[in-house]
Amino acid sequence: MAAVVRRRIEMAGDDYPPLYPAVTLAGSAGLTIGAVVQRLPLEPPWWALLGAALASLSLVVDLWIPSKVACAVLAAGAVALMLMDPVPVDVAPLLLALTTAIAAAMESLRRGLAVAALSVAVVLTGSQSGHLQSPVVYVLAILCGWLVGYMILYQKLLSQNELRDQQARSERAASEERRRIAREVHDVIAHSLSITMLNVTGARRALQEGAHDEALEALEDAERLGRQAMTEIRYIVKVLGSSDDSAAPTPGARDIDRLVDDYRKAGVAVSFDVDVDLETIPAPLGAALYRITQESLTNVVKHSRNPTATVTLTADSDLVLCVRNPCPPVTGRPSTDGSGIDGMKQRAQLLGGFVEAGGQQSSWVVRAAFPGNADAVRRAG
Repeated sequence: MAAVVRRRIEMAGDDYPPLYPAVTLAGSAGLTIGAVVQRLPLEPPWWALLGAALASLSLVVDLWIPSKVACAVLAAGAVALMLMDPVPVDVAPLLLALTTAIAAAMESLRRGLAVAALSVAVVLTGSQSGHLQSPVVYVLAILCGWLVGYMILYQKLLSQNELRDQQARSERAASEERRRIAREVHDVIAHSLSITMLNVTGARRALQEGAHDEALEALEDAERLGRQAMTEIRYIVKVLGSSDDSAAPTPGARDIDRLVDDYRKAGVAVSFDVDVDLETIPAPLGAALYRITQESLTNVVKHSRNPTATVTLTADSDLVLCVRNPCPPVTGRPSTDGSGIDGMKQRAQLLGGFVEAGGQQSSWVVRAAFPGNADAVRRAG
């Protein structure tokens, strides 16, 4: 039984805490009892008892019907009946102030004003009939009740809007994090599998030609890259369950040389021309340059019939990375909207740069530019 009553009280409070409807229901019951006690000396207080019954019915309706207008109408009728037995310093009209505050806090503005008007009408009618003294005090109490209720409603709406904004921000942050993780996984897996397959293919050919040492070296490179990919993937998975990413094994600009060497060992003819000191490139910018170079060379392996590429890194007015590889002008690349291209563009945009990818004459060119970052690095001596 207690659980049922608690559930009904929570339903009566709508989105408010359970304490709110419990207090208002207790206040309504207390005012009703007080109004009846004031009229007990009357013999017999039939109007008061009838009003108390109607007020009790309004409390029951409040527990079962979400609308507070019906409760306010019943409460107004109960007060009107009690005013048929006038007493000095009557507390019965205060029930109207309370029900007006409840309606203003839990109904629309129009309905709240309608309840306030009904309550004022009951007070004025009682005053005109001579059954109520000092009507101005009760009218002011009703208006104050409406104002307090409307302020509570306004605060509730503000809280709901803030909660929606927080949820939207959380969803955007989660979406950004998913995209970031997707970029990392894509770069790691695509790069590692591309070079691993090249090394495995080279090992197979070397075994067919009897060059066992070359085959062993290619397999060792494939094993090393596979272990490196596993380490990075394990870290990414670990980060998903932890908020601490200070120890992220993120490669930087200084690792581009090793990246190019890995592709060279796998059979891709890559030339690397750099006129900046890679050690002076900031870590976030270096990580972006590394990943863009990695994705571009991976695309060379996947799409180019002639695995040849030229990588240049210059710092004039802007810091510019350019990866160029031969591409037949007729067929070219089928599209530029893959996840790899999107990932490169997103990385650059986060650092205030941009990436352009497309065919130029007989070459496919990926150009990443970071305006305003040339002064942050030193030229190579």
